[in-house]
Amino acid sequence: MSATEFPEPSQGAVGHGGAGQAGVSVATTSETAHLRSRSVVLHNSRFVCYLTMAMGIISVILGICMVLEGGSLMLPLSAMTFMAVLAAARWILGGVMMCAMCSWLWKWSTKLLNVKVKLDAKGVDFNLGTKKKPDEFFMAWEQVAAVQQKCAGKVWEYTILGKDGGRATYSTYTFFRATHVARMIAERAGLAVQKS
Repeated sequence: MSATEFPEPSQGAVGHGGAGQAGVSVATTSETAHLRSRSVVLHNSRFVCYLTMAMGIISVILGICMVLEGGSLMLPLSAMTFMAVLAAARWILGGVMMCAMCSWLWKWSTKLLNVKVKLDAKGVDFNLGTKKKPDEFFMAWEQVAAVQQKCAGKVWEYTILGKDGGRATYSTYTFFRATHVARMIAERAGLAVQKS
């Protein structure tokens, strides 16, 4: 095929049924309407959340072992030196920090268990809170103005902006697959994810 056989750019691309650009936009809106008609609930993997809880319990066991190791470094008391006390203090401090990590991992994983986003024909329904403190927010598809993506260090933050000024913000600490959630919302809203 030679270059002369291609259509001129001013003629427009021929879409479905030879309708030109109008046919492409009709197909796009019909695809979006088809996507919106299916209800999807996005949530974190239960297995990974329970695994994170288990890691919290394991951190307590490791922390207790580290404290015991630190105590054993100071024995016998007659042979105690400054370097032995320093090594024991490092082990004991590390053990206390490992035990403290349990409560942080437990709270984080229980929050991750309850976070979900429901996509249906009406719009997107966010539940970014816990059972005790639900943080629910609904935005109709016609109200979604933009889906923004921002990187702060190693954490990706996503903001769904509404035309009325409403916003829902979540990060990779909220969803394990936060980019997938943002892409699905943008796809159903007929938008692209904007990097800021």
